[in-house]
Amino acid sequence: MRRRTVVSGATLVVLLLVLCGMAWYGFRAATQPLPGSAARAGEECAEEERQVKRFVDRGDVQVSVFNAGSTSGLAGRTLDQLEDRGFVGGNAGNAPPRAGIRRAVVWTTDEDVTAARLVARNLGRGVRVRVVERDLGPGVDVLVGDELGGLAPNGPRRLELPEPVEQCIQVD
Repeated sequence: MRRRTVVSGATLVVLLLVLCGMAWYGFRAATQPLPGSAARAGEECAEEERQVKRFVDRGDVQVSVFNAGSTSGLAGRTLDQLEDRGFVGGNAGNAPPRAGIRRAVVWTTDEDVTAARLVARNLGRGVRVRVVERDLGPGVDVLVGDELGGLAPNGPRRLELPEPVEQCIQVD
């Protein structure tokens, strides 16, 4: 009986040490800046890591599409078309009930609407961009209705940002 008590105690001590080590490692990993992030504990980018972005390209924008009409599969088809144009695919699904969208509207939670404007211009003339609090899916949200005939034939590939944005990139 005494031997079992010693083994159990030793096992608990070892497991406690492993738990503390894992907690320390997890905390350090969680508090480290992400690779390529501009804010690295107050540091500025090294010159070779600095990149100034002046445009938003299609490949920079993730899009989720939601069907606000009665046409089955409309969101999925529209998302496929946007991906074929170079946008990054997000989710496809149904819009909230009673969205009241005839053609299309672009929702974004970002005050800088340049990415959302790029998506709207690829959907065609008259597609509005609305800054909303509710985020339906990853990236820019597109709500499509039954009257959307397809994408604009000459949608832009990129739009100029209102002012350049400096980013840090990871150099290997």
